[in-house]
Amino acid sequence: MTIVLSKAWAFVVRDFRIESGYKATFIMRVVESLMYLVLFHFLSEMITPRGGPGLQSVGGRYFPFAIIGLAFARYFDLMLKMFSESIRTAQVTGCLEAMLSSQTGAVSIVLMSSFYGLISGAVQLLVILLMGALAYGVEFSNANVFATLVVLATSMMTFVAFGVLAAAAVVWLKRGDPITWLFSGFGSIVGGAYFPVSVMPPWLQKIALLLPTTYSLEALRLTMLNGYSIQMASKPFLALALMACTLLPASLVLFTAAVRKGRREGTLAHY
Repeated sequence: MTIVLSKAWAFVVRDFRIESGYKATFIMRVVESLMYLVLFHFLSEMITPRGGPGLQSVGGRYFPFAIIGLAFARYFDLMLKMFSESIRTAQVTGCLEAMLSSQTGAVSIVLMSSFYGLISGAVQLLVILLMGALAYGVEFSNANVFATLVVLATSMMTFVAFGVLAAAAVVWLKRGDPITWLFSGFGSIVGGAYFPVSVMPPWLQKIALLLPTTYSLEALRLTMLNGYSIQMASKPFLALALMACTLLPASLVLFTAAVRKGRREGTLAHY
């Protein structure tokens, strides 16, 4: 366990040193999130106090609905991208073959490479929620903290699974990441990050039922804004948990298979 923790810490320190050399990037991400926050606030001012269809479960107000979608959709988007970006960076810099040929397993490497991104993304997530509460009076006092953390942890497992699948695609395809392309922007929009799924055409609603974003955001809104317990939000939570339990092991197996294939064919250093 000590060895595993020391390796994980080494990955965090490495990524921190890399990002600390590009402070403007982190600042721009935070500022971009806050700009979206202002945008959705003024958009919410145009919506009637009773809200529209699909907002009844969050008290009929659009802005609290939107801030949850904005904050967590951006965090989930980061989780989708960070694995494939880490693998792609290692490919381009010529480090991937050396990393994956070390005594540390390929699965451990790809998971540990995400730790700093998770921490950095969590800071941005908290900044958005804090500014929404302080600047615009979004009320989180009714939040069920335990249920929210359970839903968030389950959501992270699900999106980590898709992120690992994206990393496997990069190892296999070298260029192009169809997983991130499909689930990033498209998943946020169709998954109800910025408007209720119920206002979409029926055929899009059916697609939304296949996306983890749909269930994650629905459960998070219920636990954070209405104070629902896990039992009360069981419908979206169970669907999310089923995805996490099936997709995470499968993604790790596929990533291992992609690395094994690259080693056998000698293509890990190609990009």
